[in-house]
Amino acid sequence: MTPTDVVVTTRRLRLVPLPLPLIDALLAGDAERSKALAPFALDATTFAGDRYVLELRKAQLEADPSEEPWLYRAAVDLATGQVAGRIGFHAAPDREGMVEVGYGVAPDRRRQGLATEMATGLIAWAHGQGVRRVLASTRPDNLASQGVIDRLGFVRTGEQIDPVDGLEWVYTLELG
Repeated sequence: MTPTDVVVTTRRLRLVPLPLPLIDALLAGDAERSKALAPFALDATTFAGDRYVLELRKAQLEADPSEEPWLYRAAVDLATGQVAGRIGFHAAPDREGMVEVGYGVAPDRRRQGLATEMATGLIAWAHGQGVRRVLASTRPDNLASQGVIDRLGFVRTGEQIDPVDGLEWVYTLELG
């Protein structure tokens, strides 16, 4: 894959993978280096609260840099250049062509359909890369995320205990 093959553009957003040097700068709290490395506008709140996920993705990229397109992406608003959310898969596809998606929208940008737009765009890209099944998991009380999952056609297929979030419902989307 070339760099242009991995940036996904939707109607309002550009979904841009975060390379390891940028993740390193963010985790180090180096605002100047982060801003220099990011191909989008950054401020102190852009990735606030994302340390846990950034640390996971850093370890994955250190082990296998080729996973970059599958992991953590900034959802950059085409009109403003600001990061409106984050999305990515938990890992590259497994042997059966399955991935698990995760996403979040900046608090001031919620209830505008951005999570659905991000997920639709990234899932379509993944399908084009050979993915056949997408998982999503959410806490039972996360009604907003469940709404996105429902709109995308996911079906509830189980539950699990997440070490951070506790009980989660698991949903599956078959891509054919």
